[in-house]
Amino acid sequence: MSAAPSTPSLWTTRAFAPVTPPVCVLIVDDDGDVADAMQAVLETEEFEARTADSTTSLRLISVWIPHVVVLDIEMPIQNGFDLTRTMRQIAHMRLVPIIAHSSLPEEDVVAEGMAVDMDAYCSKSHPPTVLLTLLHHVAPLALGP
Repeated sequence: MSAAPSTPSLWTTRAFAPVTPPVCVLIVDDDGDVADAMQAVLETEEFEARTADSTTSLRLISVWIPHVVVLDIEMPIQNGFDLTRTMRQIAHMRLVPIIAHSSLPEEDVVAEGMAVDMDAYCSKSHPPTVLLTLLHHVAPLALGP
């Protein structure tokens, strides 16, 4: 087994706007246990995290705008690529960073992920610190009042 990368996989070179805490993260995964575990880790790190499956995520973002979306790729109703396409058509979601969070190897998702405007990749096999590093990069905290 290889070690987690020291630099997470960013697929974009765009700059990300500073975020006033708490950073709001939408976790979209059809596996409720995975989503709940990730939510618990993020809340321990003082993020505001909400979970949803592909269907409920679209309803949720109509009333709550996350700073970042962490999105599973392999989901039964709508996969992560199709969901990203749909989210990017919603005006307030066009610039929200989307991180592909998958058990698939990066080389299997990078081309389509970039084509639908995902911003980064994090393997589900990596420790939470890798995802946290990505979140801090794509949602940098605003300094002071």
